Amino acid sequence: MVTFARNEIVSSTQFVRGFAGFLQRMTKSIDEKIAVVKNNQMQAVLIPIDEYERLKSLEERTEQKEIFETVQERKNTPVSEYISYDDAMKKAGL
Repeated sequence: MVTFARNEIVSSTQFVRGFAGFLQRMTKSIDEKIAVVKNNQMQAVLIPIDEYERLKSLEERTEQKEIFETVQERKNTPVSEYISYDDAMKKAGL
């Protein structure tokens, strides 16, 4: 679980009223993240664009790796276990 410092947690009202300041804190790398809380529940986290892009890149690489591994596993499927396109569509109810 991610932890937050006291100065990294703001209410939604504080966030709306001080948006420019919070955005500046992100662009100047003063804060690593800012959590927005509404009704005592965390609703969102503001992070720098570089961190967001890094996380999206990791997500894409993970997905590509999973697809690659699935393809590699399927290469080992014996021909006797193959099913025709028509049979697959019937099995799917299409």
